[in-house]
Amino acid sequence: MKFIRVLLLAILPMLFSSCVEPTKNSDYTMTADAGEDKRVKINETISISGKGTTTDNSELSYLWEKGDNTLATTAIFSYTPTVLGTDTLKFTVQGNDGSSISDIMNVVVTETKVVPSIPTISQSRIDEYLTAVNKARSSKQTCGSRGAFPATSRLTWNEKLYKSSYEHTQDLLLSQTFSHEGSGTESDWTGTVLGKASLLNERIETYDYKWKIIGENLGAGTKIDTAEKMVEGWLNSEYHCVNLMNPYFTELGMVLITDESSHYTHYWTQNFGKPRE
Repeated sequence: MKFIRVLLLAILPMLFSSCVEPTKNSDYTMTADAGEDKRVKINETISISGKGTTTDNSELSYLWEKGDNTLATTAIFSYTPTVLGTDTLKFTVQGNDGSSISDIMNVVVTETKVVPSIPTISQSRIDEYLTAVNKARSSKQTCGSRGAFPATSRLTWNEKLYKSSYEHTQDLLLSQTFSHEGSGTESDWTGTVLGKASLLNERIETYDYKWKIIGENLGAGTKIDTAEKMVEGWLNSEYHCVNLMNPYFTELGMVLITDESSHYTHYWTQNFGKPRE
């Protein structure tokens, strides 16, 4: 399988290695699946399990590598990361004829796991957000110099995108910053465990959202106290408008946090996504 993941603040394509590859015999197919990416604490031992198949069920050999180092020659092994950061592990499946295919797993290694305090959002608030967004998407919109965008499909609610939106909104409020990048302070929950300012994809992955395409809109203002007002503001800003009208997005999480003592009073975050198939 071939995954294309696109991060839409700016567009960041990442092309993953093919997981299915034919040999010279067009009827013969070999697959390699390293499994889903993982997030673990430093010095925590985890089980990693790869899988390889062939159409003729012939015998296979396996190899796990990290850089130039061999980790295991079996499909399943135990792994204990000892350094913070992201470990990229390569899983290779080899057939009797010498042909091989590889897949990649990323292991994000942190100091501690994120245990955020995120309130439950009411169904009436979800309905308010979806109504405002889908009303905009149901009509043709002109997004400044980016041109006209036709009416497009409705978005559905996603709880994981709500949680990533909430994390970033409370971070903006408490840190009194305003950026798609996390503040790098204690209120940047994902950034705290990664030891750096968080990025959108890292926040979304914290809540186990397996994404193909993601995007984010931010907004704030002392008078912007309803979803309808905020969506109107985003439609008048060409890059925010493009995210709102993007036909490839299928899911949404959205948050408003209000604090009368803060600089902007009302802080908004939208996280858009299309899950990996």
